[in-house]
Amino acid sequence: MSKTPNFDAKIKAILDATTPGERTCELLGESWELTDEELAWCRHFNVPPSKRSQLTRWKTLAYYTTGFQFWWNKHAETGKPILTFHHPGSGVRVLPDQEWLSKDFSEIVMDYHPDRSFFEQMRELQLRIPCRSAYNTVEPENSIALVSISDKNSYFVLACKSISCFYSTVLTDGEDTSEAVNSSNITSCHNVMHCQRMFRCQYVRESMDCLDSAFLFDCRNCKNCFGATNKRNREYIFFNEQLSKDAYEKRMEEIDLGKRSVVETYSQKFDELLGGDTVWPEGFIEKCGDSTGEYLAGATNCHNCYYSEKNAKDCFWAAWPISNCERCVFTLGMWSGSTDIYHSMTQPMCSGMKFSWRCNQCQDCEYCMMCQNCTNCFGCIGLNRKEFCIFNKQYSEEAYWKKLDEVKCHLLDRGEYGEFFPVLMSTAYSPECGAVEYCGATENDLKAMGGQWFPVDALGALGEVVDPSTIVKAKDVPDSIDDVGEEWVGRPIYDGASERKFAFLRPEIEHYRKLRVAPPTKHIVRRMNELVQSGQLAAFEMRACSGCGKEIRTSKNVRYPDRKIYCRACYLHYLEQHG
Repeated sequence: MSKTPNFDAKIKAILDATTPGERTCELLGESWELTDEELAWCRHFNVPPSKRSQLTRWKTLAYYTTGFQFWWNKHAETGKPILTFHHPGSGVRVLPDQEWLSKDFSEIVMDYHPDRSFFEQMRELQLRIPCRSAYNTVEPENSIALVSISDKNSYFVLACKSISCFYSTVLTDGEDTSEAVNSSNITSCHNVMHCQRMFRCQYVRESMDCLDSAFLFDCRNCKNCFGATNKRNREYIFFNEQLSKDAYEKRMEEIDLGKRSVVETYSQKFDELLGGDTVWPEGFIEKCGDSTGEYLAGATNCHNCYYSEKNAKDCFWAAWPISNCERCVFTLGMWSGSTDIYHSMTQPMCSGMKFSWRCNQCQDCEYCMMCQNCTNCFGCIGLNRKEFCIFNKQYSEEAYWKKLDEVKCHLLDRGEYGEFFPVLMSTAYSPECGAVEYCGATENDLKAMGGQWFPVDALGALGEVVDPSTIVKAKDVPDSIDDVGEEWVGRPIYDGASERKFAFLRPEIEHYRKLRVAPPTKHIVRRMNELVQSGQLAAFEMRACSGCGKEIRTSKNVRYPDRKIYCRACYLHYLEQHG
C-alpha cells in the first residue's frame, strides 16, 4: 500500500504521458535525448523526468565537488581559522570533524511554508547548520589532508590514502609521491594521472605497471622508457624510438629532470606527441560487461558512467561508483555498497536516497544534507540516528507520511521536485569546482546555472595577509632543484597567471631533491587543474574512428581536443603492430 498515494498518482500520470525523444535543457539550452532506458529508471525511482540534459545534471553535482581546494574558513562558534574545502564566501560555517560529530542539530528546525520556494527554505536551514570541515574517514596523522582515507606525513592531499605524499587527489596507496590524480599503488612518482602500480616515474598518463620511466602515455609493463606512447612490455624506448641499452643510458645521462628548463622542453615535445601522432582508444575500459563510458574497470551493465571500479553494477550516468555500488543513477561519488541512489552526490553506504548531498549510512531519505544513520527523512540537514523528520522537525510515523505526501505534491506542482539542489548552495569556489575540472563547464555555464561569484580571497580564504616586501616572483625561482636551499622554505612566491601566492614546504623540497623533481613556478591549484584536464572528461561526444571511419562515442578532452582516436577493434590491431 502506498504511503504517499496522492504523490504516487501524480507521478504515474506524468510518466504515463511522457514519451522518449529530443528535449532542450532548461538551464544550458543544449539538445538532449530522453531515452526509454532513462524513463525506465524514472519509474524505478518514482520520479518525474528531468528538464535538464544528462550532462547538465552531472555538472550540477560536480559543482558541489571542490576539486583541489583548500581554504581558511572560521570555526562556527569561536571564529578560529580552520582549514577546509568549504570556501567562506559560500556563506557556510564549519566545525572540526570531531566537534561536528559530537553535536546534535535536531533542535534547529523549520516548518515548511508552501507559499515559498522549497530550495530557498533549504538554503536558510543550510546557513544555520555548520559543515564538517574535513570529512575524514580516518583521521590523518601528521598531515594536511581533507576527506582522508588514511594519510600519514602527507601535505595537501584530498580524498587520499597516502604516506609522505604531496598535492594529490583521489590517490589510493600512494607513497613518497607528488601531484597524483585518480591513481593507485603509486610509489616515488611525480605528476601522474590515472595510473596504477607505478614506481619511480614522472609525467605519466593512463599507464600501469611501469618503473623508472618518464613521459609515458597508455604504457603497460614498461621500464626505462622516456617519451613512449601505446607501448606494452617494452624497455629502452626514447620518444617511441627503440634504442639499445647503452644508447638509451647514454642519452639519459644528458637529461636532468631536476631542472625546470629541461622539463619544459620535454613537456612541450610530449604534448605535441599526444595531440599529434599518438593514438587514443575510444575509451579506457577494462574487464567490463555490457558497459559504456570512460575509466571503467570491472563494471557490469553500467551505461554512460565515469571512473568506476570494484564491481559497480546496473548503474546509469553514474560518476565514481566504486566498491560494489548498484543501481546508482545520475550520481557522483558513491562507494562502499551504495544501492538505489538517484541524482545525489557522495552517499557512502546508503540505500534508497534521492537528491541528497554528503549523507552517510542513511536509507530512504530525500533532499537531505550531511545526515548520518537516518531513515525516512526529507529536507533535513545534520541529523544523526533520526527518522520521520521534515526540515529537521520530528513527526510521528503517521503524521510524517501524511505531511510528506502534501509536501511532495506541492513541490511537484511547483516544478521543484525532481531536480538536485541549486548550485547556489554549493560550498565550492565556482571557477575551480568539479564542474569545470571534470565536466568542462565554461564560465557561461556556471553563471547560467546560478552559481555564486565572490573573490578568491573573500573573507580571508587565503589566510593571513603576507608582507609584500617578502614576496618574490615565480620567475625568480631557481631552475634547478639543487639551487633551492633553506632560504626558500616558506618564502611567498607570486604566480601571476593564477594571481595567487604559494611557498615550498621543507619536506616538499627534500622530496623534490630525492626524486629529482624540478622546482615549480606555478601555484599548485593551477598545476593540479592542468593535470586533471590532461585526462578524459566526464562529458561525451560522437567522433569518427581515425582508423576505419566508424562513428564512436568517446570522452571529450580539453587539452587534446583534436587527438587521433581509434575504435576498440582498430586500437587493438594498432597495439598488435606498434605496442
